[in-house]
Amino acid sequence: MFKIKAISISDRKGIRKKNIPSTNLIAEFGLEGDAHGGRWHRQVSFLAQESIETMRAKGLDVVAGNFAENITTEGHDLTSLRVGSHLTIGKTKLIISQLGKICHSRCAIYHQAGDCVMPREGIFGVVIQGGPIEVGENIEVERTIAEAAAIICSKANEATSGEELKRLTSEKFNPAFIRLDTISDKEGGSLADILADLTTTQRIKNIVVFDPSGNLGLRLTGYARQADQPNRMEKNGSIIDYCRTLEELDKIS
Repeated sequence: MFKIKAISISDRKGIRKKNIPSTNLIAEFGLEGDAHGGRWHRQVSFLAQESIETMRAKGLDVVAGNFAENITTEGHDLTSLRVGSHLTIGKTKLIISQLGKICHSRCAIYHQAGDCVMPREGIFGVVIQGGPIEVGENIEVERTIAEAAAIICSKANEATSGEELKRLTSEKFNPAFIRLDTISDKEGGSLADILADLTTTQRIKNIVVFDPSGNLGLRLTGYARQADQPNRMEKNGSIIDYCRTLEELDKIS
């Protein structure tokens, strides 16, 4: 049976979380009192107890919450879920928003636990309907699969245009949620990694690359472009729109 094995929160990011018997899920935020909550696409993190047991079998002294996961589950292979899957816990509802994550450096969890299984087997979700949850409660996987959209831009562009980018992306594609990934203003080296993850692992339907500087354009030369829309590309069923201005994004049809 798919259920909650443990619930964990922390007041800071990047540290082991403490176990609590129950809490409230807050819509569009995450777990009440948790540092990872907020208006982004990784509001709630999940890791299976089975994954923790694998680490324990390797000799690591770890328990639920040590990998900074909010909800430790039992009885289901989390990696079998898809981005867009709907979960119901009591009166609450969540949508799976990310499978695993890209870690560019070893975090505090890695150094504290000796390894970090979250990048490989952890998943993340957004809360669409809040309410109380408690340890031992059943988790139901619904048949509904929601579509998602993603935005890739620099940190500077997120600061100046992030909300407008989200608004326009929402209007154009009507996704259940939007994730935003940032890359360096000076280097687009991570663009290929982000796009590979979004199109292959996450399988996000609509992706917007917002690049006013024009520095990232050459890094998209290997993607197949649509004949009638040269700034629109496709890979693994994902549509990638390259926009240098908000007006270009607004004109996408």
